[in-house]
Amino acid sequence: MADTIIYARFVVFSGSERVNMLKRFLRNFIHPERYAISALVVLCWWGVQVLAAESEFALLESRMTESLSLSDCLSYVYQASPAVKAAKASWKITIEKYRIETGYPDPQFITTYWSPDPTRDWSNKRFDASITQVIPLPGKLAAAGRVAETESQIARLELDRTVRDIAVQVRESYHELFYIREAVRIADLNRQALDRLRKIGETAYAANRVALYDVLKAQSQSGQVQYDVLLLQELERTEIVRLNALMNRPPEADIGRLIEAPMQPLIYELKDIFELAEVNREEIRQTAAGAAKSRAEADVARYQNLPEFMVGFQFEYDAPETPEAPANNKYGIQFGMTLPIWGEKNAGRREAARAGVEKAAALAGVQINDARAMIRETFFRLKNAERLVTLYRDQLLPQAQKAMQTAEIWNREGQGGFSDYVETEAVWYNFQLALARSRADYGKYLAKLEGIVGISLTGAEPAEGNVPDQNSLPKVSSP
Repeated sequence: MADTIIYARFVVFSGSERVNMLKRFLRNFIHPERYAISALVVLCWWGVQVLAAESEFALLESRMTESLSLSDCLSYVYQASPAVKAAKASWKITIEKYRIETGYPDPQFITTYWSPDPTRDWSNKRFDASITQVIPLPGKLAAAGRVAETESQIARLELDRTVRDIAVQVRESYHELFYIREAVRIADLNRQALDRLRKIGETAYAANRVALYDVLKAQSQSGQVQYDVLLLQELERTEIVRLNALMNRPPEADIGRLIEAPMQPLIYELKDIFELAEVNREEIRQTAAGAAKSRAEADVARYQNLPEFMVGFQFEYDAPETPEAPANNKYGIQFGMTLPIWGEKNAGRREAARAGVEKAAALAGVQINDARAMIRETFFRLKNAERLVTLYRDQLLPQAQKAMQTAEIWNREGQGGFSDYVETEAVWYNFQLALARSRADYGKYLAKLEGIVGISLTGAEPAEGNVPDQNSLPKVSSP
């Protein structure tokens, strides 16, 4: 159809118009600078865009080994993740499918050559040729296009879901790696303090000022902390490999210092989060698009139960009986149609389409129920992590620090035992680890909850609490 229209446009030109068109073409060909400048501008713009993208990615790569934030990791994974690239390609496939589904069927061309045979009346017939085009009913291609459009929407939502899931995994890995490194730092500081305590205890034991049990307790706790450091270092290497895998980097590639992500509070209540998930969660939106696809497929099935028409042209060439006789050529116009007479087949199409609509509606309910259950569980864990952060930061750690100071004073004055001083040191160490663990859990559960809902649930700046300085360990004095 399109070729015919283009040809019709060319044949309406008069002779003078064709001459003028030829002159304009030759003039532009002889003076190409008119279009060369525009082409050069476009080429330069495209080159600048490519170089900018490459330089931005190179800058991100350099940050990976120096000091990086969570946003740097997310920007990197958006550009480098093979899963994201695969989802983009799948989306592009569905976009191109629209042009396939809405195009006319390919015409059929058939030619037959007949060899001479005196025993047949039509022995002079040499060959015939025909070309046939199927003409779908008006509206059928549009219905098929709606199916392709909904498939494209589903593929786009699948791309969003892939990006969302990878972002959640990156955020969880980032918070976990930050916790492990923070735990290594805390354990190393605690090990140094316990080593000093152990040496002081050994000196005091030699002077008969402390019991052997107190010295052995300090030694055992120092050994336990050293084991914790080794274990945490192994966990750090494991988490680095996981984060590099998400960002499509070599397993042992270096990851620089991580910038702590601030704790941002939720700005929505639980009932609001339920409603937001029903609107924004990709899986729920995919089921809604699936229902629209099923309805479009039902329209296609309705058209399939109707006849389709075919038009064609046929040419027959009959050789003359003698060379002097004229050839007897024949031309014919063909017309045909399909006959959808098989009722069971047609009914099956309709029922299958109706069942698809019911299935999509049921799946939407399943997705909503699953999302609500996951939201409630994750919301509880998030709030519990927030309560633990408040508890350790505002109450337990300050109390443990005061207890250490008191134990130090009593031990210096001979009113308390050396073992009590070592015990308060262990409590301080455990509370620091618990605070770091709770902060990491809050970040991980927030990432998971926002992944379930499909949008960001924070907006306010995090309030800075009175966090004790973890580097300011009490000075260890001799008992």
